[in-house]
Amino acid sequence: MKLINLLVANVWVMGLALTGCDPVDGSGASDEVESRNGWGYSCPTWQCGFNSSEVNGRAIRELNLDGVANSSGMKIVGFIAPLGILGNYKLAVKNDELVAKYNGSTLRGLQLIGATILVKEPGLLSLPLPITIAGYDEIPSWAPGTPDVGTYALVYPDLGSLTGTRNVCNGDLIDVLATAAVVLGGETYNLSTKEVNEGLDRWFTIGCAGSAAAKMRLFNYGPQSDFDGNGNPATVDQRQATLKMITADYCGNGTSYTANGTPLQFEDAANTVAVSGTPGASEAIWTAEGALCLDTLRTGAARTSVACHTSLPNCSSFDVDDGVWATYKPAP
Repeated sequence: MKLINLLVANVWVMGLALTGCDPVDGSGASDEVESRNGWGYSCPTWQCGFNSSEVNGRAIRELNLDGVANSSGMKIVGFIAPLGILGNYKLAVKNDELVAKYNGSTLRGLQLIGATILVKEPGLLSLPLPITIAGYDEIPSWAPGTPDVGTYALVYPDLGSLTGTRNVCNGDLIDVLATAAVVLGGETYNLSTKEVNEGLDRWFTIGCAGSAAAKMRLFNYGPQSDFDGNGNPATVDQRQATLKMITADYCGNGTSYTANGTPLQFEDAANTVAVSGTPGASEAIWTAEGALCLDTLRTGAARTSVACHTSLPNCSSFDVDDGVWATYKPAP
C-alpha cells in the first residue's frame, strides 16, 4: 500500500491558482493531486506536480489529432519531424505515448526529441505556435512490475520569460526542460464532474505532473495502457473510480473533500497496487460512482461534513473486492 499526501489546488478552466495541479478537464472546480509521504525532502515532481498544460494562457490539456479545436479554441495545425529526419510524419498516440508515423516508419520516445507540434490559438491573425518535444524520460510506474511511463518536456517560445522559453506545464518549474507531462490517448476528463469522456479516438490528454490524470497513468490505468498483461487497458469504470479516489469525490458529484498535505494509503482490487505496510483506519471503498461506503475521512473531518453521508454506509460489510480501490487514513 502506498502512502501519499493529497494536495488540493483550486483551478480555473485555463489553468491554475495554487501549486501543483492540472485540472482533469472541463470547467472550473477543484482537483486534488497527491504526493507520497516520507521521502525526507521536498515533494517529488510526480507527486506534487505543476499547474495545467497551457500555451500563452490557453489550455491545451486536450488536443485533437485532426485539428479540431478544443474548448479553449486551441488546435493542432501541423507537425514537423526532428531536424534531419525526412518524410511527412504524422503525429499519433499509441499505448498512451506520442508517436510519429510515415510510410511504415514510427518515431517514439527519444527519437521524437526536437519534433515540433504546431498549435494555433483562436483568431484569424494568430500564427501557429511551435511546441517542441525538448526532452523525454521514462519513470517507474506506480504499479510494480508494469512498464515504465514515458514523460515529455513540451516547451514553446515565450519572450516574456527569462529564458525565452516556457514549459507547457506551467507551475513552479525551475527547469524549463523538465519532463513534466504524460500523454493519455483516446479520451478526455471532465474537471467539474471528475468523469471520463470515453471513446474519443482522435483526442489525447496532456497530463502534467501532479494531476489526477497523470497519476491515473502512473497507476497503469491509462486508456491505452496494458493493464492486465494481455494488452487490455483498465475499464472506463476502473479509470473513473481512480479519478474519484484521487480527488476524494465521495458523493460522486465532482465535489472534493480533502485538504493540502493530507496523507492517504490505498490499494486496488486488481492487485496491481498492493498493500505495503499496515493500513490505518478505513476511509472508503471506491467505484465509478464515488464512495461505496465511508468510514474515516482522510482529512480527519467529521463524517457528517460530507453532504451525502446519510446515504453512505460504513465499510464494515465491504472490502476492496466490492469496488475498485480501498483507501485508509494512516495512523499518526
